[in-house]
Amino acid sequence: MNIVQTKENMVIILSKIIENPKELILNKAKEVMHSEGYSSVSIRRIAKDCNISIGTIYNYFPSKKELIVEMMANFWNECFYDIDIIVKSSNNFYSKLRVIFSNLNRFLQKFKEVWLKTNIYSTPEYIRSGVQRQNVLMGHLINTIEDLLKTNVELKTESLDYNVIANFIIMNFITIIQMPSFKYDQFENILKQLLE
Repeated sequence: MNIVQTKENMVIILSKIIENPKELILNKAKEVMHSEGYSSVSIRRIAKDCNISIGTIYNYFPSKKELIVEMMANFWNECFYDIDIIVKSSNNFYSKLRVIFSNLNRFLQKFKEVWLKTNIYSTPEYIRSGVQRQNVLMGHLINTIEDLLKTNVELKTESLDYNVIANFIIMNFITIIQMPSFKYDQFENILKQLLE
């Protein structure tokens, strides 16, 4: 805070200017979440750590739920940023898919550690928000794979379309991550037989 004393001996306290307050709030909340867990994330705590007023946080996040949902969205945006880089690489289609799978696997493992071991989903509003967000994220991921297919694979049969195959790929990615007994190489061989 800047304090200015006037000629009339009045003291005026000027608010400090914070560049990117929303980002500051999200970063501090992320630090607390990762180091101390979900239960330590509170609006009061984050305001204190950011050295800002509680009201400032409420200007950006009307509730703790909104803050948590935004943090989760940022987490997934990082994953999609990495996937976009992979898609734009010069690797062949199957190499890109393998790297996307590995990246998704790494992110999902981290997601489970940070987000699924908490009591975030103890209320219906969090569950509803989580399911809605999951549907958006899965849709984005399926669209990314569908676009990758369209630019790299010519379908040999009219009975399949790119969206169906993209869904098939993502559902198998998730299955392999959840059930490690099914190996990626097995999936890739089946996919090659389907597409070639």
